[in-house]
Amino acid sequence: MNLSGTSDMDTESVDVLRERLSTMKRLMAERTAQQKNNPVSTEEIFTAKRRKTANIIDGNFLSIAFGGALLVIVTVSVYAFYNLYNAILKKFPSRHEEL
Repeated sequence: MNLSGTSDMDTESVDVLRERLSTMKRLMAERTAQQKNNPVSTEEIFTAKRRKTANIIDGNFLSIAFGGALLVIVTVSVYAFYNLYNAILKKFPSRHEEL
């Protein structure tokens, strides 16, 4: 043990961490300098990719598709209830006793 109460393993890991930190700072400085020279960022690249693929299926197409599906569902439901109503009227006809 050292006089400060830390072992060689602790001081070595601190030195390694300091070296990694300085390496990361250097890499970030290089990246910042590169972005200043070439302003295209990763966000711009992903945004451009999203724009290209978004042209295939966009919000308007989905609105029309779901609107058509809703129209079909409502139409089939009305047809089914109309047929059910007619079947019930045939099965249980109302008797008229006006006279």
